Amino acid sequence: MNCINRAELRFWQSGKDIKLAGFEWRNNKPLALLSHANGFCAATWALVVHHLLPHYHVIAFDTRGHGQSSTPPAPEAYQWKYLVDDLLGLTEQILSVKGEQQVALAVGSSLGGVITAAAAAAKPELFQRVVMLDSPIVPNAATTSRLGLEMPNATMNPGESISDIARRRRAVWDSREVARNKWRGKPMFAGWDNQAFELYLKYGFKDCSDGTVELACPPEVEAAIFDQTGSINIFDCASLIRCPIQVVHAARGPFPEVLYQELARLCPQGEFVSIDGGHLLPMEVPELTAKLLINKN
Repeated sequence: MNCINRAELRFWQSGKDIKLAGFEWRNNKPLALLSHANGFCAATWALVVHHLLPHYHVIAFDTRGHGQSSTPPAPEAYQWKYLVDDLLGLTEQILSVKGEQQVALAVGSSLGGVITAAAAAAKPELFQRVVMLDSPIVPNAATTSRLGLEMPNATMNPGESISDIARRRRAVWDSREVARNKWRGKPMFAGWDNQAFELYLKYGFKDCSDGTVELACPPEVEAAIFDQTGSINIFDCASLIRCPIQVVHAARGPFPEVLYQELARLCPQGEFVSIDGGHLLPMEVPELTAKLLINKN
């Protein structure tokens, strides 16, 4: 079920110029912090959150340049190290208000998983448990060679990068209905839960004064973030992640399973998990994703 109407819209400051928006579902349970994939928004977690609420006080936030968060100019402001700083600052603010020492559960989908794991490596005392959901974990050349890997082109088109596709994305649409009709059969959205797709249409667009709608994550922002893929090498800092971490592989996603197995092996309390779903697990198999998150509670 979609529980977005039960959430409180919140804003937090990151540095002097960035405001991070997010949805908070308050209760007296341990804290869970959710970070979304590049190009999407916090609201798309709502189907997962529905299942988490009996167990967690949940906050899902919009990464800078997404949803209702600040959108500084691209590309300079979208280095992944800045996204890690945002998450750490947000975490410290939330814990201070809640009067707690640690986030009980920190989950990131795709980009969000790398950022969350990097934050846990930088300040392990803030995190009790981390889950990376089919994140783009790019190894160095030595690891790639040792594992016998060729990294896939996530676009499935060897002639162009995922950044190129993002830059060409149409930003302004006549209406959400037009976007719905154009997108619903596209491969990216074909496996999505219908409610997750509707949440993205509602919160992934901003209403314009002329009646049109515009992507809340501008194409140049999405592309700038994709350009940074691999700039944080989680393999190099895996030994610093002291808390239990589940490195989750989407069985129908684009990345090789052995990469996730290797990262889990390098983390002191790492666990490899495979889920039968596509790359965007929270939107494709929200109930299965939530079950994984709850089972370690």
